[in-house]
Amino acid sequence: MKRTHFIAALGLAAALASQPAAASAPIKITGRTLASQQLATDLLRQIAAYSKRSGGCSMLFSAHVDVMPSSFVPQQPTKPAPALGGHYEIWTVNACAAKQRFQVAMWPLPRGGADFAITPLSGRMSLLSR
Repeated sequence: MKRTHFIAALGLAAALASQPAAASAPIKITGRTLASQQLATDLLRQIAAYSKRSGGCSMLFSAHVDVMPSSFVPQQPTKPAPALGGHYEIWTVNACAAKQRFQVAMWPLPRGGADFAITPLSGRMSLLSR
């Protein structure tokens, strides 16, 4: 892992450690995201809330993130992130002893910051599934 990605993942994990809605311990983040630390925290809070609504548990243990190439075609309707100057990422989250995949669209806002749309790509899967 490149040093900058490792440092970013450590910083993100430390920031998420105090996040009561998602976890009481640091969340292990692997892979690469283009999200800022604040945006990643907001994304994980929304994913934890979705997990609570859909599965009755909001404990997030780990996440793996992949930035999708510009040629990526979303699998489900979502915001057209590339047309808005953004991109897509796939977040695979270990929540409550199950794995779930999410398509995340992110785009910059004209006055600063960013917005996002999260689309679940799978139901709760075994941790052993790929």
